[in-house]
Amino acid sequence: MFMRIMYLLPGGLFNSAGMERVTTIKANYLADVCNYDVSIVTTEQMGRPVFYPLSEKVHLFHLNIGIHENFGKEFYLQKMISRFLKSRKYKQKLEKLLMEVRPDITVSTLGLDIEFINDFKDGSVKIGELHFPGNFRLLMAKKLYKSLFPNLVGGIMTNDLKQKCKQLKSLIVLTEEEKTCWEDSDNVEVIPNPLPFETQHFSTTKNKKAIAVGRLVYEKGFDLLIKAWEKVSARHPDWELTIYGDGKEKEALSELIGKNNLDQAVKLPGSVDNIQELYPDYSMLIFPTRYLDSFGMVIIEAMSCGVPVIAFDAPCGPKDLIRNGTNGFLVEAGDVDGLAGTINKLIESDDLRDAMGKAAVKFSENHRIEKIMSRWIHLFEKLVK
Repeated sequence: MFMRIMYLLPGGLFNSAGMERVTTIKANYLADVCNYDVSIVTTEQMGRPVFYPLSEKVHLFHLNIGIHENFGKEFYLQKMISRFLKSRKYKQKLEKLLMEVRPDITVSTLGLDIEFINDFKDGSVKIGELHFPGNFRLLMAKKLYKSLFPNLVGGIMTNDLKQKCKQLKSLIVLTEEEKTCWEDSDNVEVIPNPLPFETQHFSTTKNKKAIAVGRLVYEKGFDLLIKAWEKVSARHPDWELTIYGDGKEKEALSELIGKNNLDQAVKLPGSVDNIQELYPDYSMLIFPTRYLDSFGMVIIEAMSCGVPVIAFDAPCGPKDLIRNGTNGFLVEAGDVDGLAGTINKLIESDDLRDAMGKAAVKFSENHRIEKIMSRWIHLFEKLVK
């Protein structure tokens, strides 16, 4: 069945973040394999180049709203006024675009558009994709409005999000754990993210190297990993850690590495667009996120390359992917000593790393792109019919 699918991104395709990567992967598949008419709408591209390879068949619409411009520099009242004005501008531009394109399915990734998308009469079925935990707005309110009743503001924002999501035809979450947060909604389904690549190259788990991947921001917990690696390095100085990614915490992390005398043991090479080629060179992936990860894309990527994973048991993704003691380990969230001890345990057993790597490959097969995308296609066809 031919369909027109439109994805709405609350940002752009200019960085290496997970949601942008997954959206690109799915859009490419639907356009190239299914011959769907696929478009992606962004609000913050501002002339910047697309980071991940995108099919020539996928249409791009950059509305350039500038929602996040100067957000951290404004006072509370300025933030509210700015948000209102930019939200109105976004609504006007998006409604006009939808009336012109007339998609069969409009997919919101629950940015600012969730506040008004259900009101549009363009004829498309409105569905949502949740790439962050349902309490994300509560957490953000605590971060942004910490001096102005964050629990109250965050609670209002979270409840408003849930009410808007109930009006969608379907809401897709990434894990069974996240689905439990939406027990009072009857439109919620679980479809995990697909693997973005297939590989014929697998880790031997023999190299004395560990990898971590993600944006260098507070919630990813790389400062905790560096503190844990100080303990690991004291016991295993011949092992090294490489953290791939960029972000506002890079300078602080570099200083932490220097402070702990880890300059030769921990590297920060920045972001790369060929991470799939690098995984097989490593013997474990470490995923120290504090929160805000609804899936943990890098976990399943590393597993597909035969790399066992050690992760903090943070909401809401790792426990859906890691079978503790089989294809990796889960550590109590924030426990630096526990993380260091678990890394040492895996370092000190070649047989355990080998067995976990093989189990990881087997588990990852459930996330092959054709299997995951068949579930999306079935959902689209069901909703349109």
